[in-house]
Formats: sequence, structure tokens, C-alpha cells
Amino acid sequence: MFSAHRLFIITILAKGFLGLTQLLTSLALYLGGMEKLPVIAQWLVQQELSEDPNDFVATQILAFASIVPTSSSTFYIIYFGLHGLLHVAVVGALLSGVRWANHAAIAVLGLFVVYQLMEWYSIGGKMLLILTAIDLFVIALTYRESRQKLPGSL
Repeated sequence: MFSAHRLFIITILAKGFLGLTQLLTSLALYLGGMEKLPVIAQWLVQQELSEDPNDFVATQILAFASIVPTSSSTFYIIYFGLHGLLHVAVVGALLSGVRWANHAAIAVLGLFVVYQLMEWYSIGGKMLLILTAIDLFVIALTYRESRQKLPGSL
């Protein structure tokens, strides 16, 4: 069974991976990836769809790729770039063990939660709720971790 600290480390590493993925996504969009997304999605799922034309994950990927706007990607480039950079910075600070990292992580993730809930309220989408739940879980783990490191403080 996982200890709370081990779960914290695994979750933080996953957040770091998400941040790197967001940075790479930003770079890919900057290089014109938005226009190529439907073709890339088709290539990624073609094998699975040849085996099972109704595969849920593969059909969802294709559906997502077909609704992504291809007109202006500036917003997405900036959003994914900044979001990824913040994730990587927070993860780096948490893993380095600097004293302020837990407070900064909770603050940054709290801002993500507020933003994601505002976006969900205005445009909807299950993914925003999933990301929010994950961020709340990481906040709880970070708070627990900080309480174990520094008794009597946040």
C-alpha cells in the first residue's frame, strides 16, 4: 500500500509530466500543429479502429480532433505554455524541498481551480471538472505533506 508521502511524490511527478506535455503542446501549436491535428489523430487511432471501429477512446480522440478550432491558436499557445511552465516550476520547487514551495503550490493550484471552475461555468465540459478534481487532490496532498514537514505551520 502507498504511503501518503509516496502518493504525494507520484502525483507531483504526474503534474510535472503534465506540465512538460503542455509545454510540448504549446510548441507544437506554435509550429502549426493545430491544422494537422485531425490527420495526426487519424494516424494515431487507425490501428485501433481497424480492430474495433466503435472503440470508445479512439472515437473520442477523433471527435475531439474534429472540433478543435483551427483558426487562431494564439490563445492556446499562450495558455498551454504558461500553464505548463507554472506546473513545471511548482513541481521543481516542491521536489527541491524549498520552504516556500508548498505555499506557492497551494496558491498556484488554487488559482487554477478558480480559473477552471469559471471556465466550466461559462463553457462547460467534463474535462475541466476532472482537472479541477485532480488539482484539489494535489492541494490536499500538498497540504498534508507540508503539515508533516513543518509541524505547526501550513
